Amino acid sequence: MIAIQKQRPGFIGFQEKEGKYQLDDLWFMVGSRCNLSCKHCYVASSPTNDTLQQITVEDIKPFLAEAKEFGVKHIYFTGGEPFINKDMLKMIETSLMYGDVTVLTNATFPITNFIPKLKELQNSSQNNLTFRVSLDHYDEKIHDSIRGNGSFSFTLKNVKQLHENGFKPIITSTAIVYENNELNEEQIAIKFKELFSKDGIDIDVKMLPYNLEMGTNLNRVKTPSKNVFISEDCMNRASVDNSNFQCFNGRTVQKIKGEMRVYPCPIIYNNPKFEISTNLKDSFSKIFLTHKACFDFCYKSGGKCTN
Repeated sequence: MIAIQKQRPGFIGFQEKEGKYQLDDLWFMVGSRCNLSCKHCYVASSPTNDTLQQITVEDIKPFLAEAKEFGVKHIYFTGGEPFINKDMLKMIETSLMYGDVTVLTNATFPITNFIPKLKELQNSSQNNLTFRVSLDHYDEKIHDSIRGNGSFSFTLKNVKQLHENGFKPIITSTAIVYENNELNEEQIAIKFKELFSKDGIDIDVKMLPYNLEMGTNLNRVKTPSKNVFISEDCMNRASVDNSNFQCFNGRTVQKIKGEMRVYPCPIIYNNPKFEISTNLKDSFSKIFLTHKACFDFCYKSGGKCTN
């Protein structure tokens, strides 16, 4: 491990193409409120958590217009649960004018009544609308012990509804690979696929390699790992690929105390130390990789926030 006091922090510059900054991914954290209170949530989302305020379609419009100047390709919405935000449909509709859109959702009851309208939005756009649906286990009992009774069946029902309306959801799992499980990632992915294949539904699976020691997950982790950052020595190694870091080609916007603020990635939130700017143009400076998740999620585990 790397001792903080003995090493200079590494940093990463922003992606450039033909001498101009190229923004691939623009993330919006719609707010920290959620209809669930999951035991492992790194944002500590809950029905009462408004640390990250609910954003509006008017909040995101300036960032979408600015992102267009830098060639944005994909817009992501995460939270919290996006579908408790009253402007969610408007934000999806507006964002589809600028690029592909992905919404990260627990796919429980908040999304239920929106599915027909979501189909309409997709049919009227040349860009793609995708949903990443979080499931913590292929076993209903284990999943519900994390997210609450009935959440598993509700999510499966809505995944099927999304499929029937022309979508192919991406199932995302955050923890089970490394916690008391003898199966490898490929075997676990098969287990998830089997939940839906019996109904003729083909889904994709994204396995997140590290369970972030943040938010309510800190209450569950018995022995957190040491707080280390990525050093200059780490970044100078030949095996390091800048494109493996979300902060190399993406930015995240969240609303705190009434102001939209730009952060390096969707993992880091509500921490003034890591705020970059209030607009995209001024955010493309080098990022010092001193957050614990930079080392644990991106560098050590090879995590990536995008699809």
